[in-house]
Amino acid sequence: MKKIFFYTAVILTIVLILLRADSVIRYAKDAMEMCYSLIIPTLFPFFVCSGLLIYSGFGSVLARAAQKIMLPIFNVAPSGAAAFVLGIISGFPLGAVTACQLYRCGSLSKSESERLLAFCNNSGPLFIIGSVGTAIYAKPSYGVILYVIHIVSSLTVGIVFRFYGRSRHNSPSMRLDTAEMPLGEVFSTALSGASRNILTVCFSIIFFSAISRALLDLLPLPPLMYSLAAGICEFSTGTLRISVLDISMYEKLIMTSFIVGFSGISVHLQVMAVTAGSGLSLKPYILGKLLHSIIAAVITAAILYVFPVSAYVFSDKASVLSLSCTVIPLMLASSAAVIFILWCCCRINSKYNNNTSY
Repeated sequence: MKKIFFYTAVILTIVLILLRADSVIRYAKDAMEMCYSLIIPTLFPFFVCSGLLIYSGFGSVLARAAQKIMLPIFNVAPSGAAAFVLGIISGFPLGAVTACQLYRCGSLSKSESERLLAFCNNSGPLFIIGSVGTAIYAKPSYGVILYVIHIVSSLTVGIVFRFYGRSRHNSPSMRLDTAEMPLGEVFSTALSGASRNILTVCFSIIFFSAISRALLDLLPLPPLMYSLAAGICEFSTGTLRISVLDISMYEKLIMTSFIVGFSGISVHLQVMAVTAGSGLSLKPYILGKLLHSIIAAVITAAILYVFPVSAYVFSDKASVLSLSCTVIPLMLASSAAVIFILWCCCRINSKYNNNTSY
């Protein structure tokens, strides 16, 4: 059944490309221009620096420092700290890759790995601070605040999912160390890894941006919904489109926080590719990213609404910000969705508690 769905989706995509060839080519060129002028200049140097830190052992140092909080807070073995820390530092898809590797090498049980996937695969400071804050909004402070909210939302999701599969077997604590490498090899490995990652990111953006925009053109959507839908498909394209909407900066930051938290279908497919063949369920991951996006949007809205000074700093105009007809429904819908998802998590936890251990 899954293959039939996959084949159907691919065939329909091919038909869309043939019928909308001019639009697909134009949108692909736009995405390539965005990658050339925005994504590569802001992300590639950070990818290299991040790789230098990781392969030189700095990631393991941070992981060991965070080990004490993993089991009591997230109900994950201490070795899982590596996936969370590296995911926060480097961004997609390193967190998911590390979590899957820890499961395959026996450092984590299946339930712990699925629990970890729900909150370890995050957008790093490279994109949020560099691309969103500096390149798109020309305000690094925007990126810093959004990145802090991103981390807080991720931690909240991790706490919620600590109850997932808790009756199942938990792996014994294992120490994770990075093999010593000469500095020349560290730089070579970091450079090749950064090149591979930036190509993966850019080609993913080009493909999903072109296909999603061509598909969305067939739907009579207003600009706001169009931008949100584009962000759900490919979050960097959606973030860029949100930044040029004719709405207040207050609303732009809330929507951007939501999109960055959800990460986009293109990132989720990368995670599916990483976990293929591992036997890990992606249900906790999908629910975790949905919950992450909602929490991030609610926190952003609350900060800018409860603290008028913060809202004023974010605004481009010296005017009093108020909740518009767009933001109020978003907050209400987000709150309702949070309650619904928490209820689903409780149901999942109850279901697995009734099962026997491995």
